[in-house]
Amino acid sequence: MQLTAPRAATALDLALEPRELERADRFVQVVAPASWSTARIEAWLDWSAGLARDFPDGDDAALAYDGAEEAALDGGPALYARRLAAWGLHLRVFASASKARRFRDGLLESLLSGRAAPGARTSESAATAEIVDLSAFELETALATHLGAARREAAVAGVAATVQVRLQAVMDAIARCEGERGACADVTRNPSLARAARQAREAGITDPLIAQAIALAQAGDARWSGESPNPPARPATAPLMSVFGARALVEAGDPAAARLAAAGWESGRVILAFEPRDAEAALRAMTAPRAAIAAGQFVEAGELDADALVETARLWCVALDIESGAAGAQRRSLGLTLAGVHDVLLAQGLVYDSDAGRRAAAELFALACAAALAASAELAGLLGAYPEFEADRDARLGAIAGQAKAVGDATPVAAKAAKLYAGALSASARTGLRHPEVTGLFADPELSMRLGGAGLGAAPNTGPIIPVETEDGRVFPALSAAAAAGLNAIGADIESVILALLGRRDLAEAPEIHPQVLRERGFTDHEIAAVQAALPLASDLRAAFAPQVVGEGFVRDVLGAPADALDGPDLDVLALAGFRPEQIAAAQAHAFGRGLAGADLPAGVTALLAGAEQLGAAAKNAMTAATEAFACAPALTPQQLAWTDDPVCARRLQSAAARAGLRAVWLRRDPPPADFALDLPPATEEPQRRLLASPIVTERVVEKIVEREPTRRRLPDRRKGYIQKAAVGGHKVYLHTGEYEDGALGEVFIDMHKEGAAFRSLMNNFAIAVSIGLQYGVPLEEFADAFVFTRFEPAGRVTGNDSIRSATSILDYIFRELAVSYLDRDDLANADPNEFNADGLGGGLADTVIAEAEPLPASRFISKGFSRGAAPDNLVFLPTGPRDRKAAASANEEQDVCPSCGDLSVVRRGGRLVCETCGVAPEMRG
Repeated sequence: MQLTAPRAATALDLALEPRELERADRFVQVVAPASWSTARIEAWLDWSAGLARDFPDGDDAALAYDGAEEAALDGGPALYARRLAAWGLHLRVFASASKARRFRDGLLESLLSGRAAPGARTSESAATAEIVDLSAFELETALATHLGAARREAAVAGVAATVQVRLQAVMDAIARCEGERGACADVTRNPSLARAARQAREAGITDPLIAQAIALAQAGDARWSGESPNPPARPATAPLMSVFGARALVEAGDPAAARLAAAGWESGRVILAFEPRDAEAALRAMTAPRAAIAAGQFVEAGELDADALVETARLWCVALDIESGAAGAQRRSLGLTLAGVHDVLLAQGLVYDSDAGRRAAAELFALACAAALAASAELAGLLGAYPEFEADRDARLGAIAGQAKAVGDATPVAAKAAKLYAGALSASARTGLRHPEVTGLFADPELSMRLGGAGLGAAPNTGPIIPVETEDGRVFPALSAAAAAGLNAIGADIESVILALLGRRDLAEAPEIHPQVLRERGFTDHEIAAVQAALPLASDLRAAFAPQVVGEGFVRDVLGAPADALDGPDLDVLALAGFRPEQIAAAQAHAFGRGLAGADLPAGVTALLAGAEQLGAAAKNAMTAATEAFACAPALTPQQLAWTDDPVCARRLQSAAARAGLRAVWLRRDPPPADFALDLPPATEEPQRRLLASPIVTERVVEKIVEREPTRRRLPDRRKGYIQKAAVGGHKVYLHTGEYEDGALGEVFIDMHKEGAAFRSLMNNFAIAVSIGLQYGVPLEEFADAFVFTRFEPAGRVTGNDSIRSATSILDYIFRELAVSYLDRDDLANADPNEFNADGLGGGLADTVIAEAEPLPASRFISKGFSRGAAPDNLVFLPTGPRDRKAAASANEEQDVCPSCGDLSVVRRGGRLVCETCGVAPEMRG
């Protein structure tokens, strides 16, 4: 395969210089690009240490370098380029050694120039992960299996960490012992060892394992194992579970989707896709070889070098294919992505959270994806398509055609991408594709560090302020080159922006705290000069006035600080000198700026410079959705949850990602803080039992609580009840009740006349809910207490009801009526239709006139149809006294037995006693 290098440069043309670095165990001399930071170089050295060194046939002499290329970055980039060139020649990717060397030189140049970097070698653990439909009945079993494996792994890791710490303490007790080796390893003669062994046993470690640690320490071993007690967190990749389901269900928080979010919150290893193909592609992308191209390296003076970006994408597509072939992979998915896209937008003056910014970022990904697809089709013509291409042909070609149509030709970058898509579509129709996927979006902090901290995929940058390292290794903040270019592009005043963000780093004209004021507080020119020299590299004003800067003697002798407080973290020299917090804050803003969040900048400048801290999840999701439309696989950038977030937060984040249009959602929670500990109450010691001569017998009352499963008490098929028609505020209401055989209320129906369909439906369904509650045993009193006095329209005068004359709402009226009729809650009745206050109650019998009660026919109260004619027509109900007994009692009416009719209905009317039942006035005194 004929490839052209992105540039004709080689490693010898790059500005390399020797650097001395302090590693964990030693100082090392390394040759590295002059502009790279120490952290970036160390990331490359860590990557180099894990490189594979398996050359085909064990011979790479034909591709060996004969110059200084081998020395750069401890030889890692040269080894990587040589190995892939050798394997490419072996796998017949290159027809000759000269073409392999050209590939080798182009690859090495892209590495050392910082244009691209490969990811770490991936595991195949996700290859066997299960793919489940969200609506399938197997989902519950799959979730249980997945969570069981995740919990088991977490438990094993926790136990392993405990074993490591405790047995290491056992070995340390022997190593610290001074004396004869045998005595130090004897638990009876070494108290420290005995204490460590006892703690290990209490932690659940078996005695044979403790004895093994003692024997190893006695033999001279210093560590129980080679791992640290607190190993760094590694990305969780197995066991993985991929689920696909309807987007609408996830957006609405379907119960199955909620359980899936909870599983993702717990394990961090569940991927939810919305198409079956995306679910499969996500799993393949987890194990694909990865690389990232630094898009910012292809922008000069705000212009994108599209041709160089295309050639670099082709180069790395071939490199990843060779890496996959050297590993023996059959289904050769690749993971090529872009890095620093936000910086490209920033340099062009485009806001990340804007339609123009999202469009420009999508065009960049379209350009890289089209170039990689074209290279994949070319490789397929040379080496053959991946095995399942014919089965996938229509889907693959359709996806390429869809992306070609979506990118359009509105800009030069889009037009070039569309042309590349057309070529890739034509070639892949003839030869197929070498890879199911070639591009994607993912997160890899180590790969990002090798590219200088650039965000991968659609990730935003950290902000306009970046750390800059001096020659002596000191770091100070500065405005990034991309931010400066973007401010120029929009015509902003760069100097004023820098002063607002970074301050002046000088106290000469600072408010409140300046040299003249400092002299008045006892500072001499010597201390002031030391502070001024420290300001450019200090993190804040407190650090610039630290005792180590102004002198501990000055702080102690002049400012009066106690000697034991000089090394304390809480010592504030400015506060000790008498400056108030508001004075310190004003000087802090002058010298160090207010940062992007506090700076008073134009809205356009603030929006342009917004970084990851200022951009919300919605902006990030929108950018991810725009860019992954031109990626072969869905984005595998986790939706990050804080350690303190609960499963409800996970469900909301998952729903928000679905609404944003993402092709897949991967939830992952932050690891717990290193010092995390539960705040448990102190253990209470049980009092020691005393031996008594004879036992004390104490009587106890034992209460046994039996919890019964709630059951529904259904109404008889033929039931009695009543219908009450009334109008509340002019709105007609029909209340239907249904009763059990014992007269208890069991159901209600509410019908509103001439109301809207939505309101009537709500009232009907509300009545159903109340009826079900009554049949499950919820007391009517609870409903009455909950809904009486609720206030909303319609409200006001009630007509058609003899007990309720006014109500504050429909619900207030209904539950007043039910309470009066079934609970004897006469206190909820009212007689004054005009009394429409907070409670809607009337004034009682003191303000009303009680009419003489007349006998009423029973047909008014007994349904002839319900009784099937069994109720005679000559039955009447005789009133036996006032209905409102409480009102009668409050009126101090005395009642007695009537000698004529025998009813307890004799009351005093003025000076006479009258029976309200028969009307007789007996001759009684009293």
